[in-house]
Amino acid sequence: MGKVRSFAYRRAPTARGIESIEKDQIQPYDIDIYANFNTGVLEQYLDEKYRVTSFRKKQWFWKKVLIGLIIGMLFTVINQYVGLRIGMIVGGNWYIVYLLGLALKWKPEEINISSGCSTAASATCTGFVFTYPAIFLLAYHTGYLGKGGVPLIAESSIPPLSLAITATIIAGFLGVLYFTIFRRIWLIEDPLPMPGFEGTVKMMDMSYDISRGAPGKAMQTLKKFAKWFGISFIFAFIKDFPLLPAEKVAAYADNTVEVVPRISLFDKLLLHNKWYLKGEVMQPYETDLYTFTHLGLALSPMMFASGWFMRFRSSFILACGSFLAWFVIVPLAIYFQVPVFIPSADPLFEGYYAVSNIALFFNPYECVTPAAVAHSKVAIPIGIGVILGGGITAILKMSHIFKTAGQDILKMKGGEKKDFIKGKGWYEWPYSHIPLLMIITFLGIGTLFTLYGYSALPSFALSIVLVIVTLFISAIAVKTMGEIRSTPVSACSFITLLLLVGIFTAFGVDPKITIVMALLGTSVFGSAVTLSSDIINDFKVGMYCGTKPYNLMKGELLGVIPGAIIAVTAATIFSIGLAKGALPLIAPQAKAFAGFSQALMGGVAPWNFIILGIFIGVFAELITGMGTSFGLGLYFPLPVSITILLGGIMRHIWEKKWLEPKAKAEKWDERTKTLKLIDTYIICIGLIVGEAILGTIVAIYFVLPLITGG
Repeated sequence: MGKVRSFAYRRAPTARGIESIEKDQIQPYDIDIYANFNTGVLEQYLDEKYRVTSFRKKQWFWKKVLIGLIIGMLFTVINQYVGLRIGMIVGGNWYIVYLLGLALKWKPEEINISSGCSTAASATCTGFVFTYPAIFLLAYHTGYLGKGGVPLIAESSIPPLSLAITATIIAGFLGVLYFTIFRRIWLIEDPLPMPGFEGTVKMMDMSYDISRGAPGKAMQTLKKFAKWFGISFIFAFIKDFPLLPAEKVAAYADNTVEVVPRISLFDKLLLHNKWYLKGEVMQPYETDLYTFTHLGLALSPMMFASGWFMRFRSSFILACGSFLAWFVIVPLAIYFQVPVFIPSADPLFEGYYAVSNIALFFNPYECVTPAAVAHSKVAIPIGIGVILGGGITAILKMSHIFKTAGQDILKMKGGEKKDFIKGKGWYEWPYSHIPLLMIITFLGIGTLFTLYGYSALPSFALSIVLVIVTLFISAIAVKTMGEIRSTPVSACSFITLLLLVGIFTAFGVDPKITIVMALLGTSVFGSAVTLSSDIINDFKVGMYCGTKPYNLMKGELLGVIPGAIIAVTAATIFSIGLAKGALPLIAPQAKAFAGFSQALMGGVAPWNFIILGIFIGVFAELITGMGTSFGLGLYFPLPVSITILLGGIMRHIWEKKWLEPKAKAEKWDERTKTLKLIDTYIICIGLIVGEAILGTIVAIYFVLPLITGG
């Protein structure tokens, strides 16, 4: 008797669902669809059914796909700014595509394909948010110098845009195609739960109805988005846009420059007030001497909305990291006068100084306060260790995934499925393209780096690592995305960076070239893995609305090319502004990679703080399951973390005190309840996009002169 296969995620189907499937009576979006999500039985039935029915009507319309692509290209920049501003990416482009599709009466599969193309374009930016800016920090920022005050990366060693773009496109294609393996395993045979995907299917349900009726509800939703976008944009303009000249007699005047800088309307109105500066209500800097910390509240719609999306638990864990930094580590570092290393080109000034003795002026433009020094020199290195320890622990906790994923892939019998339908075309993207693209990636990226002047041996070693590690880590990324709707890109990228540095060092590559190649390779890896995992939502929804996987894959691949071009270009602009101090971006992951690289490549690294952080990260991951989020909190200024936490608290209160009681009192069905929740998502996306677009405009305003020399 053969062994019965066990499944990790399958739910038991309903009796009525089995009967409807047996009689082939399942209708689009009927009650049996919703009742039998993730049973495996329904998914296999639909997959077989759509192999026939998906060819009956045209699904691919270039005009609609290109609309999604344009939205994705815009969000490539928006997501980068948001990621560098708050340390996480809140993808909102698929909401916009869905709403636009609803308003224009698109059919569900048309929205699905357009959204997939949009997702691929915007997801390409991930590696260039988390890792790529570290190259510029190590080249330009005075906080990441080596001994003698020498930059760890020479300006001439910064890789050209064309190299980064081409490598990202090749690796991005590979990451997307890897998902075709995982689709069969974790969407059909043993469907991953994908928490919250039901709401997206319900939006498709709306599209199914609207495409045959009036689009009134969708237009109302678009108007709601436009309203909150406008509110956020105007508020951010008043708060952030450099509209007016500053004054030398301001409470905190920037007297370090000869040209009088331009400041926002808020800053101008509150120029002589020490309780407000650059979008933050805060304690005066002079009081840091007595409080041993720095308190405040960031006036940011984007951060409040991000907290709403994160919900209370996630925002609280992130805030706990900040509380540890600002209420424990910083005060203790000041009280005990912890020595920190200050690099300088002048050997008389280079050396160790007590935290409390570094800051001599209480003006953020002239010199930071002891609390700020303690945070940057003590708390942030501990945060690097926390992210590293938490990330490694998270990967070890998921070690069983490597085994089960490998077994599932080996068990696949792709030849038994006829994905090419004679006379009609491909239903699913051919698996034979995967080994072909693996070879192209190996040869292409290795040759590419060699042509740009890097040694051949480490160049091809990099390409081997990208091919193998991307497949290996993509399995983890897809599975975790399907389990908890999150992907540990930062943690996996740290592992990749360590691996590449180790390989290049073994080959005897110059340390300054090693770190450039390793950081660029890790950036490319981060984007490829994100592409492989983020698109699971598009394919999951496509399973139920009848989208041909071949069309979805075609849209995803199309989005990679412009996504890579815009991602690398925008990342370079933002990174220069970040590294040269022109943009007030937190960029916690990028700074973590820069600090970690500094430690690896000859800078004076605070290994005692990093090792302490590793132990804290292991503990945080084991206790909360979100060690990397806790570590990110150590990076954040306290005002930012408090605003994010407020967003999470307000959502918790809204759900418990309004949504749940009202749903119970009025006996709402699940669809009505989901639509009410989606309304709040639309408001939050409007808040995020409004501030992000204004922030991007401000970034271009400040950074363009740095690039052009104007």
